[in-house]
Amino acid sequence: MQSSDMRLPLSGIRVVDSTNSWAGPFSAQILASFGAQVIKVEAIQYLDTWRTSATAYGPQDTIWERSPTWNSVNSGKLGITLNLQNPKGVDLFKRLVKISDVVAENFSPRVMRNFGLNYEVLKEVNPEIIMISLPAYGNSGPWSSFVGFAASIEQMAGFPSLTGYPDGPPKMSGAGFTDAISGVTASVALMTALIHRQMTGKGQYIELAQMEANTSLIGDAIVEYAMNGKNPPRRGNRHPWAAPHGCYRSLGEDQWVNLAVYTDEQWQKFCHITGHPEWAEDARFAGGIARWKHQDELDKMIEEWTMRHDHYEIMHLLQQEGIAAGAVLSGAELLSDPHLKERHAFEVLERDIVGAHPYPVAAAAMRLSGSEPRLERPAPTLGQHNDYVLGELLGLTKDEIKTLEEENIIGDMPLGQVKGRA
Repeated sequence: MQSSDMRLPLSGIRVVDSTNSWAGPFSAQILASFGAQVIKVEAIQYLDTWRTSATAYGPQDTIWERSPTWNSVNSGKLGITLNLQNPKGVDLFKRLVKISDVVAENFSPRVMRNFGLNYEVLKEVNPEIIMISLPAYGNSGPWSSFVGFAASIEQMAGFPSLTGYPDGPPKMSGAGFTDAISGVTASVALMTALIHRQMTGKGQYIELAQMEANTSLIGDAIVEYAMNGKNPPRRGNRHPWAAPHGCYRSLGEDQWVNLAVYTDEQWQKFCHITGHPEWAEDARFAGGIARWKHQDELDKMIEEWTMRHDHYEIMHLLQQEGIAAGAVLSGAELLSDPHLKERHAFEVLERDIVGAHPYPVAAAAMRLSGSEPRLERPAPTLGQHNDYVLGELLGLTKDEIKTLEEENIIGDMPLGQVKGRA
């Protein structure tokens, strides 16, 4: 049994997490939030790119332990190191797969095949294993060998052509959200596969191309082009037919609020809330089509009102009347937001080297029957659980583990120079 909390639905499930950066680690972290024992597999020869990301800070001799991004997306996991370019490392990986339920990886298709750890091999080791791969562009086709990251996947999935203002060029989101979308999609696929295995006793291989997972979110734009031959225009924060609909400045420095009015009834309420009943009588705004045609004038009038009020105040005033509204929150506001606190979206964890910090609970937006996701431990330091996993789970002796360290198959310090930003 891998979790001390039997109320968590994935207690007893073991995941071998051979992923890096964000999308793959995020999918495994969601499973950890629901009680799975997730074992992060790294190598002292090649560190995860997020371990030494540009956000890392502090002394260079521990730079690989100080990345907030890596520590955030790997909390809740155990961590080991294995050199998968060495036959002994490959053998230990297979032994771990034999006692596990899930293997996750997000390399380009050639990597696991070159290691000799593709699904055809692993299912011989464990016929019930569930393996998921998250290549950027799929395992086949002319793009399959390309390495992809959030920025390239966002572009190839078609988002920038829809993102931006009507009079401006295509824009990137700047948030790398495609990784998060891929990670959530992968976690749902894995839980579905676990249910299938529970019903049939059969494992399976899941190929989840990250570009395809994200393109699914713009199905309306794809259908518009397929049916009518038209590329949907960029609208900024506006809506195809609803108005007002946008992000407006509110009281304070760089404070904003989103709001949307969809019906004439909501418009009447909005005019009453703002103290401008005359807007409801204005012919320019009489009906949804009229409001949509006069958005420029409407937005200026609304922002004159929103700039006199706090973004939370506006959100509550409108929500109480059934009008969609949401304050745009800064990082500090996210940590103190009452709704996120109620959902236990963050947990403070004490971690070696960096101390105590709040970390997001990956599955905070989800609820499974009778359970609440949680983080049981901070992100592992490099090779932190080598002794436990190799010794207690795989049965290696202390001398065998020591030999592996001497041969640089495992370890707790990176080999070679580590580059980061102090």
